[in-house]
Amino acid sequence: MSRRLPVVASLLLAAAVSSLAADNTTAKDRVRQTLLYGIDSQVVDAIQTIRSSQDTSFTPELAKILSDQRSADVQQAVIDLFRDQKAPDGVDRARQILAAWQQTPDNLLISAIQYLAAVKSEGLSAALQPLADSDNNAVSLAAIQALGTTADSAAAAFLVGKLKSTDFPDGRKNDCVLALGALKDPVAVDELLSIAGDTDQEKVRRMYAADSLGKIHDPKALPVLRTMFAENDALIRLYAAAALSQFSIDDVFPSLLQGLRDEDAKVRAQSATTLGRSLSPSQADAAVPILSYKAEFDLQPTVRVAAIQALGAIGGGAALDTLKRIYSGKDHPVDSREAALGVLVGKDLAGTLGAVRTVMATESGTFDPRMIESTAKVLAGARGPELHDVLAGLLDNADAVVRAYAARGIGANGFSDLKDRLKKMSEQDPNPGARREASQALAKL
Repeated sequence: MSRRLPVVASLLLAAAVSSLAADNTTAKDRVRQTLLYGIDSQVVDAIQTIRSSQDTSFTPELAKILSDQRSADVQQAVIDLFRDQKAPDGVDRARQILAAWQQTPDNLLISAIQYLAAVKSEGLSAALQPLADSDNNAVSLAAIQALGTTADSAAAAFLVGKLKSTDFPDGRKNDCVLALGALKDPVAVDELLSIAGDTDQEKVRRMYAADSLGKIHDPKALPVLRTMFAENDALIRLYAAAALSQFSIDDVFPSLLQGLRDEDAKVRAQSATTLGRSLSPSQADAAVPILSYKAEFDLQPTVRVAAIQALGAIGGGAALDTLKRIYSGKDHPVDSREAALGVLVGKDLAGTLGAVRTVMATESGTFDPRMIESTAKVLAGARGPELHDVLAGLLDNADAVVRAYAARGIGANGFSDLKDRLKKMSEQDPNPGARREASQALAKL
């Protein structure tokens, strides 16, 4: 009898799986029937369910709905779904909608425009240009944004013409500026420079022009962007800093160092982030000291973390020494210390574990457990045989969060010799979260 039990259990399990599969097939068949034969509201609801589940198995039925030219609401729902899925099956119908734009409901037309742009349908520029002058502002903006995806020089020239036109609605010109940045066509540079450098222009348009000039990164833009970077308005400086980050470091290095001293925290953070790359020895000698100061003492956490990450990207002994000092220093905020450790384990895991052991020894059992937990969190995401003994030791920590992270790190690193300890932990640890992590780690060994 006992020998028959596994067989019976297997048969029951197979029957259950077969039943679930049958139920799933029946449910899918019902959805297909609804798509083909349901009333519009049912079809739209079914399409939203498909969209939420990201199921791509109903494409033939959805394509048929489009070819049958069901109601505008149903067609829009299908086209929006195809846009999310980047499915090419609706291109022909969307092109028909675009061609008949004057007789098409605006919402359906906008969906068709956005879909064709998302799937990068070829030859859109000429069809979209008339829609920029639509009486409906939403249709016009959708067309302008889609023109930015066409990679067509004719689209760039068209948008430049709209910017120069006194008859074109002023409220649409900002989107033209952004679309020119997306196109990255040099034909737009002169017009964008005239906007960015004109302090009488609308502030937002100047900011957008700076952004687009950065994306095109024509060297002709550098003088204007440097001038904007020295203006009194913090938002103008921020957009200029972001634009300068798109250029060669040799062209913008002095401006970035100055940006680290800016009164605005966002400008400082952007400047630090842009400096986070491989620098020449002379550039590193100039950048590391000020970045080290920002990493340790800047008043804003976002700037400190940006500077820490930049130091890691630059590398070198002086930069790593600063990061070790931050991680090991009790006077530094926990977020800074965690960020520094995250960089260090990626750059020099073996050389960092000494500092880790010191921190664990001096701060375990203190009133504030956050640094120990942060250390365990970072180590759980690291990979390397050097972690074995450290993670094994953390399994005995009094803090359940630390034990849980230790188990996660052991599983991720494949330290199979610790299976017995994980098994015991999965069964006996007093904390349910730690038990769960131990069980999940066991499954990976």
